[in-house]
Amino acid sequence: MISKNKSKYPSLLDAFELGDRVRRSFKDRSGYREYKGVVLAIDEKGIEIYWDTMNGKYRPNSMDIAFTNCTKNEIFNGNEKFSPIEKDR
Repeated sequence: MISKNKSKYPSLLDAFELGDRVRRSFKDRSGYREYKGVVLAIDEKGIEIYWDTMNGKYRPNSMDIAFTNCTKNEIFNGNEKFSPIEKDR
């Protein structure tokens, strides 16, 4: 029997661990920014990230985000503003 709850995305608990460093980018008419942060919480619906670095600088004054809760779709596909989230090496 096939489960109706089968997701097209992998389990977030398999893809990420608490404390993982992650990154994503943002591009618009004013330029490109790369954000890096740390995974603070994970559940079956999404992850919470504290973004602490923008373009290689720790919490510059111009940094406009701090915490985000990201859904599975946003994590693996990105959205109209941001790239997908990936582990930072």
